[in-house]
Amino acid sequence: MNTDNIAYLTVINWPDRLSEDKRIEALVGSAAMDPFQAKLACRRNLPGVMATIDADVRPHILNAMHKHGVLCIAPTHDEIESYPQAQIALGIQQFPDADPARFVVELNNGKHWTFRPDQVKLLVSGHIKSSTTTVDVDHNAPDSGGMNTDVRINRNTKVLDLLDLHIRVEDQLRLVRLIGPRTRIGIVGDTSRRSLLDDSRPIEMAQILMPDAQFDTEFHDFDPPGNIRRLAAKKGRKSGSLTMESWEFYSPWVGLIKQAMYGW
Repeated sequence: MNTDNIAYLTVINWPDRLSEDKRIEALVGSAAMDPFQAKLACRRNLPGVMATIDADVRPHILNAMHKHGVLCIAPTHDEIESYPQAQIALGIQQFPDADPARFVVELNNGKHWTFRPDQVKLLVSGHIKSSTTTVDVDHNAPDSGGMNTDVRINRNTKVLDLLDLHIRVEDQLRLVRLIGPRTRIGIVGDTSRRSLLDDSRPIEMAQILMPDAQFDTEFHDFDPPGNIRRLAAKKGRKSGSLTMESWEFYSPWVGLIKQAMYGW
């Protein structure tokens, strides 16, 4: 199946009346899933990608799922790829006396633009992991027989916090990405401002600053589609689902779910 013509069957919520057997039956009957794969899929955290399907038949699959009372969508690969590209922010500052409150975004390309807290529709918070392996070889390590080569393998895992802001400014949706300690947030004119992600609970700080936004903190439980895992593996990622490739899929995917549900 070509990635240009696939969609991701996404269950947002199962009806309480549907038992696990009925959920399996719905996936098998609607999306022609293998029963064993359907059993695994229906146990995933929600929202979750149940299967990768042919985009040409998604209306039929969605209609069949809806007849079972399942709240679901099936965004295509093209729709996720067409979501606004993330703008990497070097800083976000609040104007101290603005009423209503207003922020300015400083991008890594030197450009700036402003937004109001009520224009922030969604914040997606999570972290990714990256692992590196180094090998140290000591050719002069002695043993009882003379000279010996001593090999030491060192593995290091780095955790990087991420926060994506989905902001609608003048009918244009923008995606701003805050990456760990790189991004500073504070008051305009304050040179000692800390990173938002230096805070041990960054999402709580964001909730105070942007109370009208919806929040998603479930990336750690996300099971990415197989093609996203394979893409990460090709790039040498060895951290399971917590990769940048998974994040770059997850954040727009959640954005499309929220748009479908709330119409922003």
